[in-house]
Amino acid sequence: MPFPASSIRLLATWSGGAMATASLLTGASLPLHAAPQNPPLQGTTWQLVGIQSMDDAQGLKRPANPSRYTLSLQADGRAVLQLDCNRATGSWQVEPSTDPGNGGFRFGPLASTKALCPAPSLGEPLARQLPYVRGYLLRDGRLNLSLLADGGILIWEPRAAAGPGYSNRPDPALESAILAASPDLRRPLGSAAGGMGRISYVHARTDLDGDGRQDVLVYLMGPYVCGTGGCTLQVFRPEGRGYRLISSFPTSRLPVIVPEARRNRWRDLWRLQSGGGAPATWVREVFDGRGYRSKERIPAAGRQPAGTAVLSGVPSLADGAPLAPRP
Repeated sequence: MPFPASSIRLLATWSGGAMATASLLTGASLPLHAAPQNPPLQGTTWQLVGIQSMDDAQGLKRPANPSRYTLSLQADGRAVLQLDCNRATGSWQVEPSTDPGNGGFRFGPLASTKALCPAPSLGEPLARQLPYVRGYLLRDGRLNLSLLADGGILIWEPRAAAGPGYSNRPDPALESAILAASPDLRRPLGSAAGGMGRISYVHARTDLDGDGRQDVLVYLMGPYVCGTGGCTLQVFRPEGRGYRLISSFPTSRLPVIVPEARRNRWRDLWRLQSGGGAPATWVREVFDGRGYRSKERIPAAGRQPAGTAVLSGVPSLADGAPLAPRP
């Protein structure tokens, strides 16, 4: 379904205001084709500019942080959305027109997490609007998704390609702390005492305890520090000119999710664990005053905990910074 004429007229004079509202449903029965038949939108990623109402009294509602509202239209027809503190996945379809810059557009049923995001948030209003999307228009580099019955427009702009979700930049002070916390890793490669083999690491930084300093999440990779359930995840806190180990988890996979809310000053961690024939689970780690302790497990299938993926990606041993053993 192409954009309604009134929607195009409104885009030409678009200025600002608030949002339209709706409720969740699965969509009407217009015949559509699979997403891979629509080259202009395949593999694109967008972030929300605003929700434009057709009612001038409501106008345009803008998100405070557009990066918290993203839309990834994957080439296999899957849609992945970040809705503030929630995440949604489903499918997307198009009805091509003679002009690849516009046509019909619809989301399939979307499965979403249901966390209560801190105000102000456009997560819930946006989730209610998505099932009503019926058309798209590419205009001035933006993706405009029109709602059923001239209900409004969801306006998106291209999102810059994200990095790999980790840093592999060597940090000598961090390496010293890793080796001090795990003396076995000091054994030279191929030594008579039993070398550890090659070990590398990636890391990411965030303030876990609210003291204004960046704590470090480290992911160690190599034969000695990995197993069927994953590799070793460590949490370090900066102290003086170095770092102190807070906690270590020997079998973890990425990503590591950090919720916004704090508990006893420290934020929780959600880490992914799988292997050994057991189903993959998310494990919630809670700081107890001395270190992180496992408090909850939830199935990983079909849902991801709310929060920010601070350490993510699928790094290989070759991707990490080498952890050079020291005598």
